[in-house]
Amino acid sequence: MAQVRKDSCVYPGILGAMNRLLILLILFGSQLGLSDFLLLPVYAARHGELSFLALYALFKLVIVLPLLHAELVAGRYYRVSPFELVLDSSVRRWGFGLLGALLLAVLFVVANNLHNAAWTLAVGQDALTGTLAGFDSLDRVLYWYDLGSDRVRLGQLMLLLVGLLALIAWFAWYGMALVYALILPLCLALVVIQLPQLSELSARWGWQPIRVDAVFLALRYALTSSIAGFMVWYLVGCRLPQSLPTGRWVLSVQLFDLLLGMVIVATVVPGLEAVTRSADSGVVLQALVERVAGRDLTADLSLFLWLAVAIGALGSLPLLLLVTLAVSGRTHRGGLLLILALGLLLGLLALVSAQAQASLTWYGMPLTEVLNWFSFSVVAPVMATLTALWVGWGLSPNQVLKQVNPKTGSRYLAWRLSVKFVIPLALALTFARATLGLGGVTVPWILGAILSGVLLWRVWLWLKRQALYPHF
Repeated sequence: MAQVRKDSCVYPGILGAMNRLLILLILFGSQLGLSDFLLLPVYAARHGELSFLALYALFKLVIVLPLLHAELVAGRYYRVSPFELVLDSSVRRWGFGLLGALLLAVLFVVANNLHNAAWTLAVGQDALTGTLAGFDSLDRVLYWYDLGSDRVRLGQLMLLLVGLLALIAWFAWYGMALVYALILPLCLALVVIQLPQLSELSARWGWQPIRVDAVFLALRYALTSSIAGFMVWYLVGCRLPQSLPTGRWVLSVQLFDLLLGMVIVATVVPGLEAVTRSADSGVVLQALVERVAGRDLTADLSLFLWLAVAIGALGSLPLLLLVTLAVSGRTHRGGLLLILALGLLLGLLALVSAQAQASLTWYGMPLTEVLNWFSFSVVAPVMATLTALWVGWGLSPNQVLKQVNPKTGSRYLAWRLSVKFVIPLALALTFARATLGLGGVTVPWILGAILSGVLLWRVWLWLKRQALYPHF
């Protein structure tokens, strides 16, 4: 077990009022993601409307909130970066493999974010500059065809995004805090302006029946919307004082994220109804074009588009922080540039494969769908499961109790049982269902692999007890 180093991640003055504000900015900002703009409205419209939103809110508070709290607990307990933790001498045999998987997950998510953000920037730029104002129905169809064929423009936007991310992530904590200090007030303004739209949303939508598949989809999306938090809140925990309670902070962040997501859905729905039956993954962008085309931009819609562009451009910042601060007390900018370069290359390949006659496919799926599937169906559940198992089973109960700092014993017991049993089981089921179709895997194959693994493990333990191979 790695030793707790009280001085490794704590910088001078971190406990001051300004630096507490810096930490709060990063906690709130890390929950801002493009998925709330591109995925949540479509999922809710197709899978139960208000029923789906209620399930999503429930999972955010019951599963995601304890997991993010667990991240802070683990970071404040160990006080070392994830790279230093897994490369500790006691776990070095499998630490390199875990680090490789973590870096691969970061790379795939960054590449996927770059691809989606380039499309969002292109549509947002055209809408805000008035290019779409005079479009009729035929112009809208031709617009999507022309934009999808304009690989040069989308590639240039991805290159611009990489440069912007490199510039901000170069300054690590302070670069992130600065941009979040500019964006979060705009998010709050959008919530205040669009809050009356929530009543219109409840009148427009109803409580539709929801199927089992939609329940798992709501859970998977709740994890997806917080995937950046699962990767960076551990680092934030390294910089928290031991005596500072974190429960109210985590709850405030989740409530803000929920409210912003509901406001985004309410803003998009009027245009979404015209294209909700489309199978295109960019259906929300199409809905925005439907709302903007042929009319002047209103102030609230302009603010919404500016936020979509800004959040899309900065969605990968928390993931890059994980690489930039790989070693406690130092900024590893070489790793940052390498991840961005590889993410750009993978994003450009996804851009090429997104055409109608895609040459880059995996079991018939374009590379863009593979990136989405891997990032949101594999990475998010696995990261969440590892966090729950780590805190629920790896840390001693007394240390967890000290870090969570509850007011009553029942609160601690509920938190502990949730992280130890309920959340890992729910996430395991979500991961199994989400990965069935990736690579042609079927249920018998998965069951066979699990049984084979258990059998091999038992045989290995039996051989070890027999002392046939003393060097095990």
